[in-house]
Amino acid sequence: MTKLFKIGSIAVLVLLVALAAIADRPAAKEWVGGMDLSLYLRLVAILGLIIAVFRAWGYKREVEASQKYQRAQEVLTQAGIAAERKQRTLDELEQKLAAQYARREQDLSVALDQAKADYQSRLIALKEQNMQLKEEAAKLMQELKRKKQA
Repeated sequence: MTKLFKIGSIAVLVLLVALAAIADRPAAKEWVGGMDLSLYLRLVAILGLIIAVFRAWGYKREVEASQKYQRAQEVLTQAGIAAERKQRTLDELEQKLAAQYARREQDLSVALDQAKADYQSRLIALKEQNMQLKEEAAKLMQELKRKKQA
């Protein structure tokens, strides 16, 4: 439809140029068939202007749509760049947090092993003291029995 409109508007403009060229010829008045040629040319000029106005309006809408499309593409490109940047930042943060987690888990494991070793050594020391106390209690009981018997 747009191509047909373009072809029609070009044909009307060519007709305008041709009629303007022959407007001053005496034979042109006879050719039109009694209609005043200046009136005919004015009507054709008005029709040409109307076509030109609609054509300019259509071109303006095409330019606006093109500008909107270009702006949308720019915004989309900027959003893509921002999303990539945020994704990179997120990946770096995830790696950093994973490294921190592993380091803290290792630190806690070392601290737990150290605490276990400390409590194990204290438990062994307490068991030794308990054995010594039992031995002393047994010796004291034997001495007490001897003193009671004596």
